[in-house]
Amino acid sequence: MPMEPDLFARVRDLGSPELFEFLEKIARVLPDELRYRLKHVIDTLPQEGDNLQRVLELVRAQWKDLQSDEWIRIAIVGPGRTGKNSLFRALTSRQDHPGRPIFSIVDTQGLDEFLGYDRQPAVPEELVSADVILLVLDGRYGISDATVEMHRKLSRLGKPLLVILNKIDLVDDPGETAREARRLLNTSIFTVSVMQPETINRLLKGIVAANSRALYPLSQTFPEFRKTICNGIVSQASFGSALVALIPIPVSDLLPMTAIQTAMILKIARAFGFSINRSRARELLPMLAAGGLIREASHRLRVRFPNQKKLIGVTVGGGWTYLLGHAAVLYFDRLARFVNHAETDIPYLSQVSTRG
Repeated sequence: MPMEPDLFARVRDLGSPELFEFLEKIARVLPDELRYRLKHVIDTLPQEGDNLQRVLELVRAQWKDLQSDEWIRIAIVGPGRTGKNSLFRALTSRQDHPGRPIFSIVDTQGLDEFLGYDRQPAVPEELVSADVILLVLDGRYGISDATVEMHRKLSRLGKPLLVILNKIDLVDDPGETAREARRLLNTSIFTVSVMQPETINRLLKGIVAANSRALYPLSQTFPEFRKTICNGIVSQASFGSALVALIPIPVSDLLPMTAIQTAMILKIARAFGFSINRSRARELLPMLAAGGLIREASHRLRVRFPNQKKLIGVTVGGGWTYLLGHAAVLYFDRLARFVNHAETDIPYLSQVSTRG
C-alpha cells in the first residue's frame, strides 16, 4: 500500500532523530495546504552539494520570479460530475479581470483520450499549455484504481499538480477522507467546497506555492484575496528561514535569513501593487534590523541549552520571519493604501481596494 510522503526526506541528515520526530508530530496536525507549502520549500533543496550551496539554492528559490508579470494558465481536470464547473464558477465569479482568463476546464472527451479510454491518447491542448493543473475529485467517494492511474498520468506531464477533494461539505469526516486520499495518492490534498469560501482561500495559496509566477496574475485578478495570498507567502518564507537555521553552514545564517525576509516583503509589496522606494524602505528597515536582536537572543538561548540548539534555531528563525511577514502584510494592507497612488508600480492596483 502507498505510504504518506516523507516531508523531511531531504533534510534528515541535518539533525537528530529526536528533532525530526518532534517536527513530524507538528507536521501531522498541519492543514494539508500548509504541508504542501512546507514540502514545496524542502523540495527546493538540491540533493547534492555542500550545505552552503543548499542554503543559497533555498534563498534563490525565495527570490524566483519575484518580478515576473507573465500571465499563467490553470487547467481544471477530473472525472465527470466532480464539481469542476461549480469550482470554475466560484473562482471566475470573483475575478476582477474577466477578459483575461486564468482558469479553464479540460473537456471530458479530451481527458478520456489522454488517459487512454478512447482510441487516440492525445494530450489535450489545455494541459500542454497549462502552468498548473487542478485535479478535481468528488470527496464523497473513495479513491479508485482509475483515479490513482489518472493522477499518475497527469503527474508525468511534469507540471505542478494539485489534487482537490471537492464537495467536502457533504463528507461526514473530511479529515479522515483527506488522510486516506493522501495515503493512496502519495501527495498533498486540498479539501474544497464552493459553499466554504475559506477553502477557496487555501486553494489560491496552494497555487502560488506551486508556481511562483502565479503571484502577480492572481493578486491582480483577485484583489479581495491579496491578503490571503500574502499569508501563504509568509508561511513559505517562515519555513525557508527555519530550514536555514537547521542547515549548518560555515558562516552566519543571519545573511541568508535576511535575504529570505527581504524577498518576502518585496513579494507582499508587489501583491498590493507597491514598489519599495527609499522612503518606504526606511519605514520597514527597523523591522528587518530587529532581526539582529532576535538572533542575539537566540544565540543566548542556544548557549544556555546546547542540547536544543537546532530546535531553538528553527523555532526562532521561522517564528521571527512569521511575525515580520504578518507585520508587513498589516502595513501594506492597512497603511500603504494611504500612500500616494502615483508611487505604485502597477497602475491598475492603485485604483482598487486593498481590502483582504
